[in-house]
Amino acid sequence: MCGLSGFVDPRAAGDGGALLRRMTRRLAHRGPDAEGYFEQGPAHLGHRRLSVIDIASSLQPMSSADGRYTLVYNGELYNFRALRGELEALGRTFRTRGDTEVLLQALEQWGEAALPRLQGMFAFVLWDTREQALFAARDPLGIKPLHYSWDGTLFAFASELKALVEHPDVARDIDLDALSLYLEAQYIPAPRTIYRGIRKLDAGHALTLRAGDLRVFRYWLPDYSSKPRWDEQESLERLEAQLRASVGSMLVADVPLGAFVSGGVDSGVVAALMTQESGAPIDTFNLGFAGDTTQSEHVEAAAVAAHLGTRHHALMVTPADVLAAFDDWVDVFDEPFGDQAALPTMLLSRLTRRHVTVALTGEGADELFGGYANYEKRVREERITGLLGAFAPLRALARHLPPRIARDRIVKAIGLPKAQRYATIPNVFDFAVQRGLYSDSFLARRCARISESAARFHDECNAAGYLEKIMYVDMRLWLPDDLLVKVDRATMAHSLEARVPFLDHAFVEFVARLDPALKVRDGTRKYLLKKLAEKFLPHDIVHRRKQGFVMPLSEWLGAGLRERVDRSLGPGGLQRRGLFREGALARLLGEHRCGRRNHAGRIWALTVLEVWFERYAPDFSL
Repeated sequence: MCGLSGFVDPRAAGDGGALLRRMTRRLAHRGPDAEGYFEQGPAHLGHRRLSVIDIASSLQPMSSADGRYTLVYNGELYNFRALRGELEALGRTFRTRGDTEVLLQALEQWGEAALPRLQGMFAFVLWDTREQALFAARDPLGIKPLHYSWDGTLFAFASELKALVEHPDVARDIDLDALSLYLEAQYIPAPRTIYRGIRKLDAGHALTLRAGDLRVFRYWLPDYSSKPRWDEQESLERLEAQLRASVGSMLVADVPLGAFVSGGVDSGVVAALMTQESGAPIDTFNLGFAGDTTQSEHVEAAAVAAHLGTRHHALMVTPADVLAAFDDWVDVFDEPFGDQAALPTMLLSRLTRRHVTVALTGEGADELFGGYANYEKRVREERITGLLGAFAPLRALARHLPPRIARDRIVKAIGLPKAQRYATIPNVFDFAVQRGLYSDSFLARRCARISESAARFHDECNAAGYLEKIMYVDMRLWLPDDLLVKVDRATMAHSLEARVPFLDHAFVEFVARLDPALKVRDGTRKYLLKKLAEKFLPHDIVHRRKQGFVMPLSEWLGAGLRERVDRSLGPGGLQRRGLFREGALARLLGEHRCGRRNHAGRIWALTVLEVWFERYAPDFSL
């Protein structure tokens, strides 16, 4: 895995080397093994390398044999050997054994048409010296990140914001809509970032820059409309074959591999297939929470590891560990990011990197197979809200009720178009209650809603039923902009590569064709995946109640994190930023501490926000 950065600027021709190196070295954690640079005319490309395949060669930036094309690339192509065979059959020859040159020659041979052929996770930038043109793309599911800025003259890009903002001409004005989205949902959905002048390239999208014209386009979209007449047994057999193929393809590496295990179905199945495909015991890793808490899954993870015969490594986390890692947090997540599991994932990644360089994870299974309880609830509720929302007077009334009533999920849904009724899983400060919390100045200058982002994906999905549409919303919104951001930044902070078998795009396309009744059936979530898991895991592990990977916040916020919270939410912290009404934060904290309401998730998100402000925008206020 790697980090890339650079810029194209006709004003900096031959005079941007020092800046390019500053940008690229901010990504040293993503690639500790090597760095490289390409400077030609207006183009400046930088790369940091974490060596996983073809360690001795495959250095970047890599140029084509004739010097026309130069590539910087972050990711892994799992089908690079098959692609290499195709290219060799067309008469091409290779100097290296890795996937970087395969990607370079595939782009040289097929151009934009190469994108559907790529199986893997990636973000890349290709510079065409002859045409003075740039081509960039991000993998179909958004596993790897790519940020960019374009002001009409300067185009700058980087794997992470910290490298991009090193460029003095990249504007760092705060995007208040992005800030509002963070406070609503705990993350900032693409294409926005916290900075108004910087964008994330959406998952499954590419861009070209030619003669001053920037074009962004989508190149991948799964098809839910085609449903083959497979019965349950045939579907199960196909599922095993497809997932086994995905796991097997991700075992290609010239460095040690392992797997995260949570004690649940998703990571357990991946670890089981990984053990079988590798033909030897593997290393597994889990994190638990010390103390008397029901949040920890380390016992169940150890049971999975024992059942599979893995070499298991566990890390027990205390509040002191969290406090000690807070300074690292703001360097790793360089825009506000409130996922509670992110910091423990950082600590787990640090442990894992001591033993292996690559770890397989179970992300994506819940979004593909209907693993969240709210899916069934929302489908049931839509039978009511769909009828009531058809009456214009009721829609209008729902939009003007007092916040205490308007935030009710059904009432809120009645007032929204169908495409906006399901937005995202985290719900920090609901849009309906913001009028009573935010300052008049903030309210007047923000207008974005997370439901509007969700509507884009609801309408994009061609599934016939509401269940698969809302699962698709999570796959395109919550998954890439929260869960995968968490995994990418936390693992790369410790130079660990994470691979995600459930998110191989060919596997996603297969799951899209499955009958939705095989995903959620009679109250059983992930029905078919659990049928497969029964072949590999103990019955009580497969069918135990789902538990998320979250910290015991309520316990910790009242103990080890109390001083940090008071400082962040107090007069010297968020209170002075002008975002909240006078007394709103003190009232929130008071309600939580007296036990009237549980605001733990909100307090955590606010604390994280102020920590970010202190590091990146200390003078910000409205």
